[in-house]
Amino acid sequence: MVYRCGACKQDIGDFSLVCPWCGAWMTITQARDSVEVDSFPLPLPDVPASTIPRMMTRIASVDALLGGGFVTGSSVLLSGPPGAGKSTLLLQLLDSCAQSALYVSGEESVQQLKLRADRLHIRSRAISVLFETNVNAVVSHVRRAPPGMLVIDSIQTVYTELSDSLPGTTAQVRKCTYLLRRLAQEKGMVLLVVGQVTKGLQAAGPKTLEHAVDCVLSIGMGDGHPGLRTLSVVKNRFGPAGSILSLSMTGDGFSMQEGG
Repeated sequence: MVYRCGACKQDIGDFSLVCPWCGAWMTITQARDSVEVDSFPLPLPDVPASTIPRMMTRIASVDALLGGGFVTGSSVLLSGPPGAGKSTLLLQLLDSCAQSALYVSGEESVQQLKLRADRLHIRSRAISVLFETNVNAVVSHVRRAPPGMLVIDSIQTVYTELSDSLPGTTAQVRKCTYLLRRLAQEKGMVLLVVGQVTKGLQAAGPKTLEHAVDCVLSIGMGDGHPGLRTLSVVKNRFGPAGSILSLSMTGDGFSMQEGG
């Protein structure tokens, strides 16, 4: 027997008072064998064209890499090994986008983020920082004052009370990502999720996330060149994939050049 949540439409195997996917109470009912149809197929030429709203980073090489900037309401995974510069890159992108932004850290304190921002000469009051590991608390903050961009650094450090698993486990990563994606779509935000991988590029979290997000960016270390990084598009539902951007790490952050 299959049950379905009336709020998020997800199927679950057993009856429950609370939906394990979205947390809604008393919305679980037995799934019907037949579904009432309220949508109809259209011939492909009759499908109306639509314009995808985008948020420009105002860095030409990054906007080109993304296929025209970030898509509002989309979710982006940035994965890479420790020390690759993920947090540095995100702070620079938030500053360049000049949008209201909330940077949620579960690893570094707000004081550590402030030191990093000072090194990068970032003084924008549009960027707020928060040390928090409870995703439900993050959702509450966002609902009170929705930002244009939301960063979660990193997905392995956060948890939701809807799961008894430890942070970083597959169950927690899936449920936290689902809650954050729904929030981004509802508020029209750009969601940027950091996924940590080991130097051997092994980690369950990012691999689990890749199918759940709209865009996957991977930052890699340059072989034999300590200051060289590559930023590649592994997946992109709103643009081309496979493009690569060369990044040079300096004392003031990244300088960005066109890649092959």
